[in-house]
Amino acid sequence: MSPSTTARPFTAGVYCPLITPFVAQTEAVDYDALTAQVVRLARARMGIVLLGTNGEASHLSDSERSAVIRASRKALDESGFTHIPIMAGTGTGSAKETVRLCVEARDAGADYAIVIPPGYFAFAMGRDTAALKAFFTQVLDASPLPVMIYNFPGAASGIDFDSDFLIDLSEHQNCFGAKLTCASVGKGHRLSAHTLSSAYKERHPRPFFVMPGYSDILLPALVCRAQGCITGTGNIIPKTIVKLYDTAVSALATGNAEQLEAARKLQDIVAEADWAVVKAGIGGTKYAMDVCVQAGLGGIPRAPLPPAPSAIQTMVTAGLKRAVAYENSI
Repeated sequence: MSPSTTARPFTAGVYCPLITPFVAQTEAVDYDALTAQVVRLARARMGIVLLGTNGEASHLSDSERSAVIRASRKALDESGFTHIPIMAGTGTGSAKETVRLCVEARDAGADYAIVIPPGYFAFAMGRDTAALKAFFTQVLDASPLPVMIYNFPGAASGIDFDSDFLIDLSEHQNCFGAKLTCASVGKGHRLSAHTLSSAYKERHPRPFFVMPGYSDILLPALVCRAQGCITGTGNIIPKTIVKLYDTAVSALATGNAEQLEAARKLQDIVAEADWAVVKAGIGGTKYAMDVCVQAGLGGIPRAPLPPAPSAIQTMVTAGLKRAVAYENSI
């Protein structure tokens, strides 16, 4: 099968899975806050990922999913960012419905899809690698968008793909990458070594991107051939994470010891912030956006996800203090 095409190329770098802000009381999508965040991240040179775990995609109706993509595409275009692609989460319980969501995402303006394995029936098929491969093959065969595999055991009832499984899927012409929210640098290294080989490149006209799902391992992941990361912490400190990426890539390309030490120091800041955000969860991330970035930007989660309790509010504010100060200084 020939790979799906898009006018906006996906490139190496750092990407942010945006939160979806909801209005208090009604829980309606706050499109003004959403588009403000989309443009803010684009200005910081942070890539855009919609409708992921942070985006509470499972809490949205199909029409809301499409509306989020449409509003974000419109905001990017009107702000002069017509070249920036949108990747959208389309994974759901069945291959058939996932393909339908890929089509609807394409029609709404998305350029790429990111698909998580179907976790609901993990008790029945979590160890059935043939069934899981068949799910992804059906999606990859039919999706009009190039597909990134989303390996996140915590959000897929423990389903965790090893490097052999991911290397196998990487051979499909419509698979263009993998997001590894499993924190396995070694798994990413093996996958990168395979997809960066000259033999792989001869078989595939499009590059493959290995992206860890945490920014606290960005520097070591880049050393191990990753092409960036997709990090929820980018909602709060996008400029800092972009600077870490730029500094690390330059240091690794030139062998400059001073730049490498600067990247290590930036990684210290980002690792501290990333851990605070991971512990804070979605409610805490939204609270941090409202308090540390701009009031009203985060909004509330949709039930049953709770707003951040006072203990989380205190923890995340303290845990982000150094990073937010640095973000505001650059």
